Amino acid sequence: MFNLLLVEALSFLARLLPVGWVDRSSSRWLAAELEGASREQGIRFAPRSPRSSTAIGACEDFSVRVELERKRAADRDNQYWLHLCVTIAGPRIPQGLAFAAERGTGDDVLTGDTVFDDLVEVRGEPSILLALLDREIRQKVSEFVRLGGRLEAGRLVCCAPTSFSSGEIVRGLRLGLWLARELSSPGGGVCERLAHNARVDSHSGVRLWNLLQLHEQFPETPEARDASQEDLVDPSPWVRLAAARFLKDEGLEALEHLAQDRAVPESAAAEAVALLAARCPAERAGPLLLTALKAHSGEARRQAVEELGRIRYYRARGPMIVLLERADPRTGAAAATALAALGDVTAEKTLLKAVESDARELRLAAVRALGTVGSAASVEPLLAFLGSRRLDAETRQGIHDAIGAIQSRLAGAEAGQLSLADTSPGSGWLSVAALGAGHGQLSLLSERKKG
Repeated sequence: MFNLLLVEALSFLARLLPVGWVDRSSSRWLAAELEGASREQGIRFAPRSPRSSTAIGACEDFSVRVELERKRAADRDNQYWLHLCVTIAGPRIPQGLAFAAERGTGDDVLTGDTVFDDLVEVRGEPSILLALLDREIRQKVSEFVRLGGRLEAGRLVCCAPTSFSSGEIVRGLRLGLWLARELSSPGGGVCERLAHNARVDSHSGVRLWNLLQLHEQFPETPEARDASQEDLVDPSPWVRLAAARFLKDEGLEALEHLAQDRAVPESAAAEAVALLAARCPAERAGPLLLTALKAHSGEARRQAVEELGRIRYYRARGPMIVLLERADPRTGAAAATALAALGDVTAEKTLLKAVESDARELRLAAVRALGTVGSAASVEPLLAFLGSRRLDAETRQGIHDAIGAIQSRLAGAEAGQLSLADTSPGSGWLSVAALGAGHGQLSLLSERKKG
């Protein structure tokens, strides 16, 4: 209560005092605080007037400025508060780096530490920032920002309403000088610090961002390789995935575990599946992909289905038919496409059943697959389906294309041997002409002749 009354009283006096002057009690408090800071940090302050609100000093190669400044309260027209403003500058503090309280613009550099990123906005060269901002520095920067601090143009500035508490200036200068020293002379180079953070930081997101930056900026260095090898056993699947992606053949075992582990997030497992299929021969990748297909149920399963079709692993035909019948429409559609890639003619009946699905994605995939593996037995059901439903243009065109593809594969079909058949749904269907018909002789068959 006493402190609150004191602050109110000093605020009232601040409106009456000339700029650059403080009252006697504030002056005594400022002098005592500066003396304490000088003893603890070795700051050499220049002589000043007893009533001056500003002190200028030096510590090592840093300049220090401490000032009591009157500022108008944001929410009150005639209310003033005395602010304590501390500024530390030095030639070695990076000019291109900046941090301040988060403003929510979304265009700053993220560190992977979500708590820090929500509190602090940082700007500058990403590799330098990520290298500098290890766990301890992030903690100190967060504390500095909470006190009203920021870094800009090579100057650490902290300005906030003062409570005139004992040790207030000492604490601010201690924190500011610590940051100035760490930012001016960080131990190790950028590459070395990125590798260190990628291995040992307590936040998995920070480890990931540092590792990715190392891969992007320093891919040929021993640090990138060594950090990636250590990160193959990282607790985070995303870090393991990044390491395995970078190391290629050395990371295959890690990719196998990621693809088959049910606890791994679907998107991470899906990428592991795609990398395995791209880097392994089919005879090795196929069984691994089948295991991944059974271990997952979403994105990773669909990726495994697509890759099994792409590498034409024929032992996957049975599981594909099961998925076509029982899986969700997106996975079923992927299975239909894979069956077409495998050329599995035994899937024709299952594909015809899928054509009747209400899910457009599955229906289209089944129609297109039938165009690849379907026989003459599929033509009539496709025509019936075409006439019994109101279909979108893409599905209708897909059925036309599938029937044309099937008929072009029928035995005895040669160039010029196709005729136009008049069907009940409409006219214009291509069918095989009788043997002996001349080339280019197309005719419209009547309903009576078709029977």
